[in-house]
Amino acid sequence: MLSKVFTIENGVKQGGIVNPVLFCIYIDGLLRLLRKSNVGCFIGNVFVGALAYTDNIALLAPTPRAMRRLLLICEEYGNKFSIKFNAAKSAWLYFSKGKQPRACFPQFSIDGNLINRASEYTHLCHIISANLDDSCEILSKRNSLCGKINNVLCYFRNRNPVVKL
Repeated sequence: MLSKVFTIENGVKQGGIVNPVLFCIYIDGLLRLLRKSNVGCFIGNVFVGALAYTDNIALLAPTPRAMRRLLLICEEYGNKFSIKFNAAKSAWLYFSKGKQPRACFPQFSIDGNLINRASEYTHLCHIISANLDDSCEILSKRNSLCGKINNVLCYFRNRNPVVKL
């Protein structure tokens, strides 16, 4: 069933438990448009050119032209449904093994704002490196594990060593 149309004049609370679900509902139309465009990356017949979770969208494209097309679709959808994409919180990566071979890189923008290029970017708590090297991600997870072990040792310092293990 559908209710009567009503306007929403504010967003949702930061960190709210229903935010991911509401985001999926709100952004589903955009994801469908991106898939129907036949632009972006595919694995076989499966579109993987736009990956979305909570309030994050990752666009994957094989060429700068394809990326610009995906960004234009996002921009048009955003204008139609009052969604503001934040270029300052966005970044783009050029993936290649080894060093970045290009002398100059293309530029990308959304809503007239330039999106900065990055050599690595943290997305949903994972470090993604443009050179496909996982060493930064591994170091980050190792450091996190060491911190958690230190917390256990600190909080339970007077306990039996077997209990701590």
